[in-house]
Amino acid sequence: MENIEIFMNAFTHIIIFFMGTMFGSFFTLAVYRIPLKKDITHERSFCPNCNHRLEFLDLIPIFSYLFLKGKCRYCGEKIRIRYLLLECLSGLVFLLGFIGLKILFPYNNVYMKLFLYVAFVFSYVTLALIAGIDKEYIKINMGVLIFGTIVQSLYILNLCILGTEINVYRYGIYLAILIVLIVINKVLDKKENRKYYLEFIALLTYVFYVLDYKIGLILFGVTIIQYLLLRFTLKKKELPLGFYLAVDTVIMMIIRNFMIFYI
Repeated sequence: MENIEIFMNAFTHIIIFFMGTMFGSFFTLAVYRIPLKKDITHERSFCPNCNHRLEFLDLIPIFSYLFLKGKCRYCGEKIRIRYLLLECLSGLVFLLGFIGLKILFPYNNVYMKLFLYVAFVFSYVTLALIAGIDKEYIKINMGVLIFGTIVQSLYILNLCILGTEINVYRYGIYLAILIVLIVINKVLDKKENRKYYLEFIALLTYVFYVLDYKIGLILFGVTIIQYLLLRFTLKKKELPLGFYLAVDTVIMMIIRNFMIFYI
């Protein structure tokens, strides 16, 4: 029985990791298409160099890159290694998030475990997409942020239904601020006077909404330090603040689960 349990745990962890790599593969497509307002669910993937439609064997996370030796099967164009790294990192995030929640909530309520893990995954997906788009375009995509806000609101609503003790008023304030910022940003868009820092404040409020304002302020401080160091080192005027905040938040989401357990 003990050997079977060990095997099942190992198998579950492999599945979780591979599921994460699939999301990592999806991120590369979504980061490219979302800013261009292209379909991310129905249109098949294609090589950006030769435009050849990719088949199933070309889309297996990690393995396709290794088997194809980092090149397109149709035109021979080299595939950037960052795609492989993103798939591996996403798989690792999924796995660490799963292990952390399993340690933190060892009870046998399968629904609660699944509920918490799905909430973690959606938060990670939101932050990963925001980070990728901001790094490429120096733009925090408000559509992705709205998606993350809706999912987080449903998560908090479900917590209330389950009778979990949470500060509903605090979350209500964060949600109200987010809605106001999103509306203001929409009005500014119509006037062709969009402000990046307003989007960053909206993202910071989302971090408060997902984690806590104390943790959010710490992450904000870390992001500002990163910004100042890179500003003086690289001497660039435009830096993706949202990218740094989103990445730092994902790291903190994982660390927090283990810290709560050990504390």
